[in-house]
Amino acid sequence: MMFIGARVHDADRAVTAAERRKLPVPDEVREAQLIRAAVFDTAHLPDPERPALPDTAAETAAVIQAHAEALRLADVTRRAANLFAEEADERYVTAARAAVPAWIDGLQKEFTTLVGVVTKAAAKLPESIAHVDSSRLNWNNPVHATAYNKAEGAVAQLEQLIHDRADIVKVAGGDGGRDNALFAVAHFPDPTIERVMANDWRQLHPVLSTWRELKSQPVARWVYLVRQGEMTLSLATPGEVRERSGQVERWRDAGHARMSAQSLNGGRAAVTHYLAGTA
Repeated sequence: MMFIGARVHDADRAVTAAERRKLPVPDEVREAQLIRAAVFDTAHLPDPERPALPDTAAETAAVIQAHAEALRLADVTRRAANLFAEEADERYVTAARAAVPAWIDGLQKEFTTLVGVVTKAAAKLPESIAHVDSSRLNWNNPVHATAYNKAEGAVAQLEQLIHDRADIVKVAGGDGGRDNALFAVAHFPDPTIERVMANDWRQLHPVLSTWRELKSQPVARWVYLVRQGEMTLSLATPGEVRERSGQVERWRDAGHARMSAQSLNGGRAAVTHYLAGTA
């Protein structure tokens, strides 16, 4: 019961986040909410109010018996409602989970728009990411000041959107995976034989390490992310974060396969075998 209760809580958070983002909530979710509420309300019906004690002994026994029957019916009704509680919870969770892909898709347009705002602002900010910081920015430069303010506003909205996305996907099992904050919004290209043989991971890995380093600087972090050209920015659907995180291991392990071979041809064969087996 504790487990299903946690999942109901996740479903509630997902629906609340969808409502906050003004995303349509399917009729199936609304109906499942109403069914669950009906089961809950019935399971928590109060006992009927005790009637007044009659004025005569002849009436007293009948009134007591009638009240006893009302109490019995209330108790049986509550017990019966509890028999439906778990199924009602499951139906609600299932309906909310089914709505998640559409909700994530509904966030993509706003995400893309906000990324576009940051991208335009980034073009007018200092080239050095170290200077994309409120404490180091030259506020006397109106171009930099205006661009930073625009980027900061868009980043604040992006952070809230991503927080809402995390609330939505929780009912589908959440994201998991290392660096899930990054892979929820971006992904590396698939490793190819040619790029692995060229040791291109050397130019991909710095994106990951710089993102981690800028954790406490959200504006600089996003400016860096929109400037780099290795990762593609898009919101991940449930389960996709783990897949994106797994790409890092594919790049690394393919590189290890290349280096473990004794010759160039052997390295190519090892990489080909590894990538084919993990595709």
